[in-house]
Amino acid sequence: MLLPEVSLQQSGDQQWNRRSWCRSIWKPGRKRLGVYGTTPNGLGVYGNATANGIGVYANSNTGTGLTATSNNGIPASISIFNNANNNTALSASSVGNGTVVNVTTSGNGTGVRSSTGSGFGVHGITTAQTSAGVVGDNNGGGEAIVGRTTSDIAGAVVGRNDGGGYGVRGFVATNTSGTGIGVYGQVGLNNSTGRAGRFENFNQTNTTGNTFEAETNSNGNIPDNTQGNAGSFLVDNTNSVAAAVRGEVKTIFGNFGAAAIFGISSGTGGFAGLFHASNPSGNGASLVSINDGNGNAITANASKDGNGVETNIDGAGNALYAWVPSFATGRAGRFNIFNENNTSDVITVTTVGNGIAGNFKVDRVTGTSPAVRGEVNSQFANFGTAGIYGISSGTGGFAGLFHASNPAGNGPALIAIADGNGNGITANASNTGDGVEATADGTGSAIYGWVPNFGEGRAARFVNYNTGNTNPALTVETHSNGSIALFKSGNPGTVNVARINSAGRGFFNGGTQTGGADVAEVFDVEGTVSEYEAGDILVISTHSDRTVEKSSKPYSNLVAGVYATKPGVLLTEEHIDTDLSGKVPMGVIGVIPTKVCLENGKIKRGDLLVTSSKSGVAMKANLKKVKIGQVIGKALQDYAQKEIGKIQVLVNIK
Repeated sequence: MLLPEVSLQQSGDQQWNRRSWCRSIWKPGRKRLGVYGTTPNGLGVYGNATANGIGVYANSNTGTGLTATSNNGIPASISIFNNANNNTALSASSVGNGTVVNVTTSGNGTGVRSSTGSGFGVHGITTAQTSAGVVGDNNGGGEAIVGRTTSDIAGAVVGRNDGGGYGVRGFVATNTSGTGIGVYGQVGLNNSTGRAGRFENFNQTNTTGNTFEAETNSNGNIPDNTQGNAGSFLVDNTNSVAAAVRGEVKTIFGNFGAAAIFGISSGTGGFAGLFHASNPSGNGASLVSINDGNGNAITANASKDGNGVETNIDGAGNALYAWVPSFATGRAGRFNIFNENNTSDVITVTTVGNGIAGNFKVDRVTGTSPAVRGEVNSQFANFGTAGIYGISSGTGGFAGLFHASNPAGNGPALIAIADGNGNGITANASNTGDGVEATADGTGSAIYGWVPNFGEGRAARFVNYNTGNTNPALTVETHSNGSIALFKSGNPGTVNVARINSAGRGFFNGGTQTGGADVAEVFDVEGTVSEYEAGDILVISTHSDRTVEKSSKPYSNLVAGVYATKPGVLLTEEHIDTDLSGKVPMGVIGVIPTKVCLENGKIKRGDLLVTSSKSGVAMKANLKKVKIGQVIGKALQDYAQKEIGKIQVLVNIK
């Protein structure tokens, strides 16, 4: 091979031509070398291209084109000293399938070390989808690729994507043990601080991609819910106060999806969010929601038939516990229905146990607020249109019970006030019960009805509007020897003016006044009561004791009285509950409408009347014939009609 003319610089600046140099390196018996150069301190072989030539050209068909070795020095050094030279310092290429550059080391040194100022330390390029720009393999359990930096702003490893793919892709290719990790970020080694991972989007108009996505096609792991998830976060420090996941959104809008954490359940099952405090000995809450602004801490909506909020307990706690702290002024709970066509209950409380369905208490001795306030704003008074509607649907129980339980208390158990024209209380018993039953265990009144000094109504009124109901409108009963009824007068009412004792005797300080004008007494009659009528003259029967009959002859000495029309006082020896329909009220004194005739002439006011020959009819008495015991009374009206009629008579048997 002919070599270009070169000068070989040796020690002492001696120059050799190529022919003498070549001859000097060949000796008989040695293995032939293409080029062999050696020097103690200088250049063993020097090649220089002053134009577009090749300084040193190494070629091999089957062997090695160029081998550089060293025991203590650097086997090969390639440099460009011209700052304006933009050519590649070392170019290695291959058209075969072998490795272009193969670097191995059996020591602890670096296989490839690249250092640059503003360029790329290593720049790998590939055009095939199945290939990679840079591939690092470690078959001994170490790291395949490690990027290190001491910069405060740059990354040790940067994956950049200018197309539609991904900047960094980490995946587990063949490992099936479940311990492989696609991308593993760590912080805290050697007491380091910072973040193990961070994902940012600097483009405000980027609304088509998520800053971070975690997706899995796993079926999940029912026995161990820490496995098989799309994402899992754990703060593994029992003394930590850090959050496993912290999400924050900083926006002025409250649109759907503008959330620090946005959970969606898009299938027919599953939960959009699940919070599980799994330690049975733990006291922490499964979910804490705090709002420092004016919005709701939690807003829940069920757009179909589900519940807005469903809560239940398996222990002895509260399914729902709402409270207001000591410094706040809000409500512990509020329930509203804003749909006028919605007939559902605003709130429904049900229990199948023996506990109270709803328990309300104002726990303040100086409080003036009600424990329960019910209000209905309606123009109708239909059944159920009530501020508080209590129902007892069983065979026992109370629809309402009000108990002032403090023995030293003076407040009433129930107050009912109607500022309108309605009743303070309306009570109705549709079966055999009482409309109102009131009892007093102490010295008070079971019922105390009063009208204030500015009122104009009645203290009490009892009315029976059923004409077919023969029961009394009022029944007063006593089981003691005390009075059945006592009536007071004066201001205050301290003077007893009337009373009825336990025997039924009435006592009246100011006398009595009745609607009738006579005093009558009940008597049995001869024959049937239907044969008698008001105004008939009655005489003592000679056939039966304590019996009367109609008069039938004039000037009868047996005359007893007149069948009273409307006696003011009715006397009887019978019990007050005895049926008196088979007897007649006979007036013995007072003004009584009486049957009369003109058998003894016209009747003038003041005339004495006696029995006539007509049955049950009186006539004018002849003063010359009348005897003691025959006079019925005195006429209070004139009478001159031929037929039998009635006039007012002052009855007084003499």
